[in-house]
Amino acid sequence: MPIRIGGSDATPWQGATERSRADLGTGRIPPMPPLALVLCPLPADRAAARLVPTLLARLGGDVVLFCPEPYQAPAAWSRSHRLLPLADLAHERARGAVSAPVFLLDGGPGEARLRRAAAAVPGTLVDAAAAPDTAALRAAAAAITALPQGRDPASAPSVEAMVLAYKSKDYVSPCLQSLLDQDWPNLRITVLDNASGDGTADFVRRTFPTIDVLESPTNLGFAAGHNVLFDRTRADFVVLLNHDAVARRDMVSELVAAAEALPAGAAFGAKMLMRRCPTILNSTGIVMGEGGFAADRDIGRPDLDPRDQPERVFAVCGGALLLRGAALRRLGGFDPTFFMYVEDVDWCWRARLAGHEIYYVPSAVAVHDWHGDMAAAGKPSAPEAEDVVAEREGRRRAMVERNRLQAVWKHYERSRLRRIWRGIRAHDRGRMEALAEHMRQGGGPMALRVLEAVQSAHRWCRRHALSLRWRRFQTQRLRKVPDAAFADLIVPGLQEPSGVGDLHAIVDRFCATARAQVRMGTADAGSLGPGWHHPEPPAHGHTGLRWTMAGCWFYLAAPAAWREVVVTLVPQPLDTWAELWADGVCLGRQEVPRDRAQVLRWRLPENAPAGQVVECRLRCGAFVPKDRGLGGDTRELGLHVAALDAV
Repeated sequence: MPIRIGGSDATPWQGATERSRADLGTGRIPPMPPLALVLCPLPADRAAARLVPTLLARLGGDVVLFCPEPYQAPAAWSRSHRLLPLADLAHERARGAVSAPVFLLDGGPGEARLRRAAAAVPGTLVDAAAAPDTAALRAAAAAITALPQGRDPASAPSVEAMVLAYKSKDYVSPCLQSLLDQDWPNLRITVLDNASGDGTADFVRRTFPTIDVLESPTNLGFAAGHNVLFDRTRADFVVLLNHDAVARRDMVSELVAAAEALPAGAAFGAKMLMRRCPTILNSTGIVMGEGGFAADRDIGRPDLDPRDQPERVFAVCGGALLLRGAALRRLGGFDPTFFMYVEDVDWCWRARLAGHEIYYVPSAVAVHDWHGDMAAAGKPSAPEAEDVVAEREGRRRAMVERNRLQAVWKHYERSRLRRIWRGIRAHDRGRMEALAEHMRQGGGPMALRVLEAVQSAHRWCRRHALSLRWRRFQTQRLRKVPDAAFADLIVPGLQEPSGVGDLHAIVDRFCATARAQVRMGTADAGSLGPGWHHPEPPAHGHTGLRWTMAGCWFYLAAPAAWREVVVTLVPQPLDTWAELWADGVCLGRQEVPRDRAQVLRWRLPENAPAGQVVECRLRCGAFVPKDRGLGGDTRELGLHVAALDAV
């Protein structure tokens, strides 16, 4: 039972504080392990976040901070103290590495997650607004001896985690170790080696002897490969994790908790962060447009939402999800015709027709090597990289285009399918004409690969019309609800999603190679976070330009101490404003008038040491050109930036 400090509940602990001091002075009790301080650091203006710097100064280094997402905390905290995810609290407490936790509560949107943790890990609840005395916090933590109790294996539903491995001997270990480290009792783990040919199966057997290993003589693809695993399981819940993903210690238990609380749900997706820059979202579920184009929701955006309640979404990503076993056996596995890509959307859509719901569970977290296969193609500056990446992207795009057409054909009600299909054919004819014209004007290899992918997808559907009709019949037999039951989750329009910015340019403070001078499009690699659009050609006397969104991040460092952030803008089409934050501290707001090149300057509170990376967040007014009568551009545009400098 958690103990509360703050308000009327604080008085009983004043005596405990004095006793603990006396006991420590006489040596009657051993010194405490580091104090476990648990809080949600967002929003930054809440009482808990404001209180932490004061507490850290008073407590010194003898404290470990736990946050739902530690990467949401200001960079300065991680430079001075150990910062761990809330998922590790029970484990760290059980092994005696930290004291009984102190939970800082302030009524913010992340408090529900902290209260759930307090119910599982006995500790002290503290009203952050009361600015508690640090001696009282230590005494309260010392008085609690109860350790966290895990779920009783006898009453826990059975869960089987499945990993499809393909040529992953060199990087599958973190994935499998993260599953072995899960706090779910008796978790069964099965790996299918999908004809890797590189010794992956033998490596897993040798390194992880408690994991079941199967081998396929041929590469079955993501869909049919998982079906082999689905056909042999009778578990209450099935968890899928990509071989290049790593699960937080409580991912399985959080997914199961959501499934138990929401019995109508058939699939539950985890929050997926990018492994190379783990403050950036890879997926919070999947959004789909009427034309079948599906995209990871929130991809490329910073993870700044502290809410932890499951959210209804159209579909979830197959890279980290839980499927209800009963629904899986009733609906069948993935459609093997898809091989890979869109098979997760297809399954979730089928489940929706059968009357099930699909949920995104933000408290279940995995980090994923997004497009790691493409990163292996070589650096963008390499002469052959453009062709290599285009070839890889072409293969991926061919499957995506084909599979999204299959999904559309199988699932829509007949009257809606007629209308949507006519629209798709007209829309894709326009796309192919535009791509062909782009090629005639000297377009690069990527445009050619996309054109070929669209053409081949429609040819494939014509050749396999009978098979499509049969699979449509099988899918429609499952229907229990009309399309209107989930129409609010399908984005109107046939076009491909846009506006996510330059995903391949994104870094965060954990992987940034910051510089003192950032020149857009020519000297910005490794320095830009989320919120930037693709680079533009030279203009206004600058070597390159980029538009921001309403908010963007960048990273600066210098070989000598520096004090000022300088942002160079070219003329803006509208009056706007700009506000800069550096390492979580707001440095002020400036007006930006239209039609004038401008250099904005902000002064840091103190000198940044030589070599230290400073995380800068730029906020500004934003607009959509099409909505303002400024052309057909539908992107969210903020500031038109030429350069960033640390001086």
